Amino acid sequence: MQITKVILKQVVLACLGIIMGQARGAEEPDLTQLSIEELMQVKVVSAAKIEQALQDTAAAVFVITADDIRRSGVTNVMESLRLAPGVEVTRIDSSRWAITIRGFNGRFANKLLVLIDGRSVYTSQFSGVYWEIQDLFLPDIERIEVIRGPGGSLWGSNAVNGVINIITKNSKNTQGGLVTLTAGNEERTIAGVRYGGKLGDNAQYRIYGQFSDRDGLVMPDGRDAGDEWSIGRGGFRLDWTPSAQDTVAVQGDHYNGDFDQNYVVPTFVSPYSKQSLFQANDSGGSVQARWEHQYSATSRMGLQVYYQNADRSDPLYIADSKTFDLDFQHNFALTDRQEVVWGVGYRRNQDHFTDTEFSVVSPNQLTTDLFSAFAQDQVELIPEQLRLTGGVKVEHNDYTGWEWQPSIRMIWTPHTDQRLWAAISRAVRTPSRGEEDARVNLYVIPPSPLTGNLPTLFSIYGNSQLNSETLIAYEMGYRTRLAERLSVDATAFYNDYNQIISAVAGAPFPETRIIPPYLVVPLQLQNSASGYNTGFELAADWRPTQDWRLQFAYSYLHQDIIGSNGPVFGSGNLNQISLLSSWTLPNQLELDAWGRYVNFDGEIRTLSPFGNVQIDPYFNLSLRLGWRPRKDWELSLVGTNLLGSHLEYVQEAYTFPVEVQRSIYGQVKWSF
Repeated sequence: MQITKVILKQVVLACLGIIMGQARGAEEPDLTQLSIEELMQVKVVSAAKIEQALQDTAAAVFVITADDIRRSGVTNVMESLRLAPGVEVTRIDSSRWAITIRGFNGRFANKLLVLIDGRSVYTSQFSGVYWEIQDLFLPDIERIEVIRGPGGSLWGSNAVNGVINIITKNSKNTQGGLVTLTAGNEERTIAGVRYGGKLGDNAQYRIYGQFSDRDGLVMPDGRDAGDEWSIGRGGFRLDWTPSAQDTVAVQGDHYNGDFDQNYVVPTFVSPYSKQSLFQANDSGGSVQARWEHQYSATSRMGLQVYYQNADRSDPLYIADSKTFDLDFQHNFALTDRQEVVWGVGYRRNQDHFTDTEFSVVSPNQLTTDLFSAFAQDQVELIPEQLRLTGGVKVEHNDYTGWEWQPSIRMIWTPHTDQRLWAAISRAVRTPSRGEEDARVNLYVIPPSPLTGNLPTLFSIYGNSQLNSETLIAYEMGYRTRLAERLSVDATAFYNDYNQIISAVAGAPFPETRIIPPYLVVPLQLQNSASGYNTGFELAADWRPTQDWRLQFAYSYLHQDIIGSNGPVFGSGNLNQISLLSSWTLPNQLELDAWGRYVNFDGEIRTLSPFGNVQIDPYFNLSLRLGWRPRKDWELSLVGTNLLGSHLEYVQEAYTFPVEVQRSIYGQVKWSF
């Protein structure tokens, strides 16, 4: 943590040393004052890789705005995702989350692509996202675009069930200084500082730093789980407009975190498992640059390059990875009714693993290359009424070779306040490094006469012959403004999955090189599962009065995935309801109430001797009271999980249940 603390100290001194009289930038727009019609015209880029109004996008899109994040009172980006329909956000323990879209949730939810300003934070080592290191500085987030459904034709492999793109603010919108402080019983300390300034007439910059220290959660019996965690992050962004046709953005960050995490690990002596509190450490950073050039009103080019590295050390594995990525994109109008966007990309991943007591990766270091190209064509079949979009992405990776991911979408506008759209897509999820090359020891069962009185170790074995998982998705959606103050967005879908990777038990064999000897049951990964899921998602935005806003989200998911040993991946039904009520009161007061209900009637399938786990339905309530005594000050008091502790999820392997508990904290923001 020393490097991060030094960075934060330098950022704080730099910000507080700025002359207080320097002019501040323009005020950020208050999105709570936008009408329903204006909110539906908010521009999104993740669904089509070009700017489109949200209401005109032929995909299930939901936008979480900066003001949604602020009014919800959350302290991290993970909790803010609960606002979106169809997104399953569950907390494993104090620092770990399982987050997915449309099923297949897990510690490594491998069918969800997550981006920060177009930079992928999806790890190719174990196919998923380490959410604990995405502890972003929330005031820098402009919006979060959530695409429910396949995005493979634009974003490539692993964008199977959805895409989350976290988009940060342009530096011109973060001018001046900002100091934030959050303190409470669980969120012990979250301190952040940011300063934005100008470099001449055409360039703006910002620098920031944040340090977070959070308490642990509780075990089901009420004892402290001891899983505290802390993380520091610092970074910068520069936005430059060298000409009327060109824009350049350069940004970078560095982070370092320490995480106390509980595991139930195998042993070869009675009772053959033990609960251990281990410390994990994560550090890394990224540098990213993007250049955009406007050839004309109908033609634009973008070139993006980034480099990122990550070093992780925990009891399960020790690894460092480096990623270099280069992407080129060009969009132009072929005719006044037809627009084409195309691009090419290259990515190189390098990793190095160190063996641990529980895992071995062979070879321990590897370099892989990914080449890609995509094209998409949008045609107005009937001007301003019917639009057809077709696209395909072709990739070549070192695991499965060539992959192709096409989609076709259509949107119909029968009325200025109504949109009806439908889509058919194919997407793939390529195997990860761990699924190909790792052996992971999971758990031990005690000796018995059936095992020759030897303990038995169950181990996952990678398979270099794996194929990509495939999805054919069918979607249909409807958007409408039912009244001046009410909008509704509904989506239905059916997903057909094949070649899903799951574990298949092999013939036991004795291991006698180690004392005491034991049996090994190999669980080899194979493309042995298939099935479907289907569901319905609804989002509504209602303004009963000018100062009162209600945001409602409902999602239903039925999942039925069958492997060689029966149902897998938590088959069952999931119902989620969210209602955020925001009042703007006199005297610069704000009152927000957020209720959430979650009911999953299936079981979480665990790779542990404890078997599967049932999660009881739970209802959550959060309250926030905000006050702005002056234009440059904001004070708020927030209570979350006010109805008491509850279990949200358990990790599939090394299972250790931890309950989320009540949290009370205060927040202070000072801008200058």
